[in-house]
Amino acid sequence: MTAQSSLNVTTILCLLLFLLSASVSTSSFIPSNEQFDPSTSHLIDPTSLPRSDVTMRAWTCHGRTQKEMVDKLASAGIIKHKPVQEAMNKVDRANYAGGRSGAYVDSPQPIGYGQTISAPHMHAHALEELIPSLLTAAHDHPDDELRILDVGCGSGYLTACFGRMVDRGPNGPIEPLVKGKVFGIDAWSELVDFSRANMSKEDSDLFDTGTVTLQAGDGWEGLPDAAPFNAIHVGAAAATFPKNLMQQLAVGGVMVIPVGPDGGYQNLYKVEKLKHSPTFDKGNFAIKNLL
Repeated sequence: MTAQSSLNVTTILCLLLFLLSASVSTSSFIPSNEQFDPSTSHLIDPTSLPRSDVTMRAWTCHGRTQKEMVDKLASAGIIKHKPVQEAMNKVDRANYAGGRSGAYVDSPQPIGYGQTISAPHMHAHALEELIPSLLTAAHDHPDDELRILDVGCGSGYLTACFGRMVDRGPNGPIEPLVKGKVFGIDAWSELVDFSRANMSKEDSDLFDTGTVTLQAGDGWEGLPDAAPFNAIHVGAAAATFPKNLMQQLAVGGVMVIPVGPDGGYQNLYKVEKLKHSPTFDKGNFAIKNLL
């Protein structure tokens, strides 16, 4: 399993993000609901974003710095939640994209081994799809640690963003999230080493505090000893829904995964676990076709 970004997966994500960014409304700022709703909680205040004369959308959110790139992703409506914005601001993409040349361009960049680091808007979209489940878990069980699995860690960038969200170090997690652990796994040991080297540049504290661990292995098997997970991100397309990964979700946990034949048409899905059972039962999951 690698973090490769196939043409079909990229096309799916791009079309989805284009539709989302084109339809975003700046009026959807934190309503005063008595009941906690993660989809509307801790949203970015649109008035806090830099003004731009250019209509921002996926593939156009280029910046000269990490912050400028992230601000544009927020202006485009791709980043909606404050914890996602803060996490991406804390992890410098230049440390993961092979240098500053092209690091803040909203497109994939080659990282070697025939792989790429995904475009920033793709990373932002993945984080946005998973943040509601993390906010809910932190709200409902504030004394429990959050657990996140990144299958196909590739460059290590998204793994580091997850790590900043649930940081166990002195700076603590990004509020209102709670401390947790992030597990990155990739089939290629070279990419695991690459992720570790990238993270060691400015995010090595995530290793020191035990927030992030990386290892080589079969991502389709997951990490049963570390389960259950509140969020699972899968970076490569699966031929079918991976039952082992689905079983390793916590109740209320969410997995984002592209599914479809290698080289064929693929769809992006969000899988939520509704109920636990010791054996796999598809009825225990809500599966939504994002595109």
